[in-house]
Amino acid sequence: MYSRTTDDYAAMAKAGIKVIVQPSFWLGSPRTHVGTFEDYWEHMITFETKRAKDFGIEHFVCISVNPKEATLRPLALEAVEPMKERFLERERVVALGELGYNLINDLEEEVFVKQMDIAASKGMPMMIHLPHTNKVDAMGRIEKILKNGKRYDRDKILIDHNTEETIGKTLELGLWAGLSVYPVTKLSPERAMKIIRDHGSDRIMINSAADWGVSDPLSVPQVAEKMAKEGFSQSVIEKVTYYNACDFFRQSPRFTWNP
Repeated sequence: MYSRTTDDYAAMAKAGIKVIVQPSFWLGSPRTHVGTFEDYWEHMITFETKRAKDFGIEHFVCISVNPKEATLRPLALEAVEPMKERFLERERVVALGELGYNLINDLEEEVFVKQMDIAASKGMPMMIHLPHTNKVDAMGRIEKILKNGKRYDRDKILIDHNTEETIGKTLELGLWAGLSVYPVTKLSPERAMKIIRDHGSDRIMINSAADWGVSDPLSVPQVAEKMAKEGFSQSVIEKVTYYNACDFFRQSPRFTWNP
């Protein structure tokens, strides 16, 4: 929501959205100082929480060095320490995220694994970002990390931006799966619905993207409406658009929303 106006909050409230969890984003241009990370996280925790509340929407935050900024060296590595020491224990911070890959390279993976280890040490959920392209390659690297001897709690890992190519592996590994409905580079409502028909509703959640490009923060209620027209049961619709996400983030004691 950092990139959006209050018109979006008003439309979301009108559509029935009651609570949002916002992951850490990128500025749209390269950062030049570690302090820009800190200012952004503070903005998310305080200002955006209040801005959402003004429209009757509860707002929670995931904090991270986003994959699109992980190759900025030395800034990305330098930013991890203040994140760990001063932001992860703040009210409204319920997970680390987004972590993961953008270009799928070793620089990104270094920052990714460092943040995974911090999340594991604090018992926090984490949201992992699959890139726009080469998602299968990214899943292969994630699987290798998970099987490399480190003990990550898979119940606390959400793999976001799944497609038909990755959903099976995500669920096979015992992880949670996010289906991002987005006009261009991710899923259409129809593709998301087919994935749910093929793989069921357990551990799967529909989410939206609201960013600098063409995007729609109303994607979740729109998918719910389309699912109803396609004959999905009300319980399945509510599960993938609401309850599964609540169950995942409730693993954080700071996720205080009760559905």
